[in-house]
Amino acid sequence: MAETRPQRWSRLWANLWTKRSGIAKEGRDALALHHAETTRRAREAMIEIARAGFQIGPPPYGYRALRIRVTDPSGRSKLRAVLVPDWQTAAVVKQIFVWRADDGLTFAAIAARLNADLRQYPAPSGRWTAKAVRRIVTNVKYTGRQVWARTAAGRPAPAEQWVTSAPNAHEPLIDERRFELAQLRAGVGL
Repeated sequence: MAETRPQRWSRLWANLWTKRSGIAKEGRDALALHHAETTRRAREAMIEIARAGFQIGPPPYGYRALRIRVTDPSGRSKLRAVLVPDWQTAAVVKQIFVWRADDGLTFAAIAARLNADLRQYPAPSGRWTAKAVRRIVTNVKYTGRQVWARTAAGRPAPAEQWVTSAPNAHEPLIDERRFELAQLRAGVGL
């Protein structure tokens, strides 16, 4: 659904750029409308990519991105990324879920166990933290679904607003039951 009036931030963006350049109000309004339209089209494209099961952005810990060429119905060829398990780090993700879902360990306790043996449990960056463990435990991508828009304006969005793919968009590292149990233990309302 196209907006007839651009969102507030689109107008602000257009004003910032055009006032510095000395462009008249009519030009700012046109630029704001253009910005709102390109933002809408970019969002629609991201939704289409996520629902098709392709990865947007860097792969989560435990996976690597495999670039493949796909052809759309119009015959245009595009490069897309799909997630494939990384043999070493996928085992770490599975262990994190066992400790959380089955043993009920806290994020900090899991991070301490991981840091005790960084050779077996390599950290995504330096050392494991409770925040890094929580990020893994709450990431739906480990169940084999692609998901996009889990945050809005830097804050968590309600799960009903997420854009998700069909199940098994890529190989799951965790089954749905264990994932849900880990969420209950985490006190996360997904």
